[in-house]
Amino acid sequence: MKFARAHKGASYFAVAAAFGELVTGGAVSPITALLGTTGLITSWFWEPPRIRYERWALLWTIVSLLVLVLSVTFAVTTGDILGTGADFLVWLTIVKAHNRRAARDWQQLYVLAFFMLVAGSVMNADLTFGAFFLLFVIGATWTMILFHLRREMEDNFLLKHADDKSERVEVRRILESKRIVDRRFFVGTALVSLGIFAGAAVLFLAIPRVGIGFFWKGKSGLSLAGFSDGVKLGGHGRIKDDRTVVMRVKVSGQFAGRDAPYLHWRGVSFDEYSHGAWSRGDRAPLTDGDLDTPRPGRLRITLPGFSPGGLASDAARTAGFEQQVWLEPLDADVLFGASMPLAFEVDAVRGTRPPDDDRNDELRYAHGGAIHYTVWSQVESPDADRLRKARGPLPPNFDVYTRVPKEITDETVAKAREITAGLTNDYDKAQALIAWLDANNRYTLELADPGGREPIDFFLFERHEGHCEYFASAFVIMARSVGIPTRNVNGFLGGEWNEYDDYFAIRAGDAHSWAEIYFPGEGWVTFDPTPAAEVDELGRGGTGIWARIVRFLDSVRFGWKKWVVDYDLSEQLSLFKGIGGGIKAGARWVKEQAIDGVKAAGRNWPVTLAIAIPLCGLIAWRLRRRRGPGGGPRGRARVRSAIATTYAGALAQLARQGHPRDPAITPRELARDLAAQGVAGAGPLGELTELYYLAEWGEVVSPDAVARAAALGREIAEALKQASTR
Repeated sequence: MKFARAHKGASYFAVAAAFGELVTGGAVSPITALLGTTGLITSWFWEPPRIRYERWALLWTIVSLLVLVLSVTFAVTTGDILGTGADFLVWLTIVKAHNRRAARDWQQLYVLAFFMLVAGSVMNADLTFGAFFLLFVIGATWTMILFHLRREMEDNFLLKHADDKSERVEVRRILESKRIVDRRFFVGTALVSLGIFAGAAVLFLAIPRVGIGFFWKGKSGLSLAGFSDGVKLGGHGRIKDDRTVVMRVKVSGQFAGRDAPYLHWRGVSFDEYSHGAWSRGDRAPLTDGDLDTPRPGRLRITLPGFSPGGLASDAARTAGFEQQVWLEPLDADVLFGASMPLAFEVDAVRGTRPPDDDRNDELRYAHGGAIHYTVWSQVESPDADRLRKARGPLPPNFDVYTRVPKEITDETVAKAREITAGLTNDYDKAQALIAWLDANNRYTLELADPGGREPIDFFLFERHEGHCEYFASAFVIMARSVGIPTRNVNGFLGGEWNEYDDYFAIRAGDAHSWAEIYFPGEGWVTFDPTPAAEVDELGRGGTGIWARIVRFLDSVRFGWKKWVVDYDLSEQLSLFKGIGGGIKAGARWVKEQAIDGVKAAGRNWPVTLAIAIPLCGLIAWRLRRRRGPGGGPRGRARVRSAIATTYAGALAQLARQGHPRDPAITPRELARDLAAQGVAGAGPLGELTELYYLAEWGEVVSPDAVARAAALGREIAEALKQASTR
């Protein structure tokens, strides 16, 4: 490959890697990404003799000033300083790529690429950051080596004539040379870069964490759609089945696996309904939680009824069910947990303590980005007989859960009473309401505007179609109409099981609404009135090859977030514990296999000898072939020019006279040092050195140059001979 093209290609490779790392995080607008990509492609061809840089200089300057003014204005008016700065940085990179006149322009382009890499480290917390960073490390290694060589060629390559006059060598001939770099250069330096990258990764994993992931946690800065911190009935259009992963949950036991029972991932809860919307009223009971620090850097929020060793021993309950949750940034700072959460343990350095005004047993915690936490839940409900027998007064302020808004029509109340007529307990009444909703209404993602009619009344008696929020809202209001304390809940249902890393990937399309009923002496119990056969259209995920590939990529992305973005002291200790266990298990296996192998070889010694003798002979034959005629290692023959042979002979003569060349200095530095010391033959050696440079790297091996080199070699030999006889 020609040196100039190799340098240009390596430089663009590094710049493109930094650009890709910046724009793939989603924080840079698609327009900027498109314009940047187009600009880098066109800049590859934007060079002489196609264009003349000086003709376009004024236009580039004017446009750049205009872009600067617009960027400052946009940053001030929108407050998005980081995003606007990234856009302007992309523009500067495009401008510089179109104006590559000299070595300093290339150098400035590398600086801009590094700034894009730094900006991307803040704006891109996805897996693509790691991939593009690795590419940048490789490209930057190539680029820095080739750039240094090019600058040395352009600044220092002089041909010294006998009359002591100097003129610049034709650099273009050197840049067009194919002998300076080849495939081995790129492969070798890439392997070195990978080794450095691997070493840096080991250091990252091994250095003790400070602040429990303080420098990476909460850097994502992007919100994901799907979950709503409120319920508003009405509207028109169609709800999309968004497969964007918003939460990953590791569980165990009977609730893990593709065939495990579906779990409701509870988030927020509402008690007050008014004009088609649910909200939290001022009289709703506050979330009652106790705070403690189970270990340094961790904060535990405990709700009533939880004990770390487990709860009731009733076999019908799964008490204290533990989940590890990795939650992506959402517009709400709510923490999710399966069914009825009992306790949360979070990273204490993330923010302040939970707010004191949380209500309806929901829990919020200001974290500002992605967060990893542990939650314990009561998952399974008491059996039906216990719920049928539940009696007693409601706790203080629980009348908010039995209140029926004034706008609810008499027809809705009458229908609820008709359905539950003759039933004597809240459990049977709730089951009757769910059965009637399932039999008389259909689930759909198509929204319809109720116009001026009350939304629940419109759903029950006119349209008979709706999504989960309609089913849950209608159930809550009808249950309250017959005196059952009920509230509305929002969160997620189910999730896709990832078999590669054993976790549930909760998607935006898994967002769901359901209800909770309070039973005296038993607490809140989950009731889901939405038809089970229709609500979960996304399911556990497909079993085809493409679905498996998508899950594998998500597990890789999850590993990146877990071991890089959210890597903390807890993960570090877990990693080292796992590595230690793996080493012990591997050593034990090797020991067992070695013992078994020795025993087997002893029992079958004729077979062992029959295999070992030919194998040893083959190894000895291969080693012999690797050695040359003199017994030394066989090397690859190097074809050298006559000038290089003459120069090597001159070096050998100088070495015999006590002037060997130090491998740490260049041939030109050697000639300069010998001339300064007044060594015999130093003058012709300087000229021979320049001919040697031209022959080896400039490919100038003309007959005249060969003859001149031979003459210089004879002069050096004669000068050294005369010096030795004095």
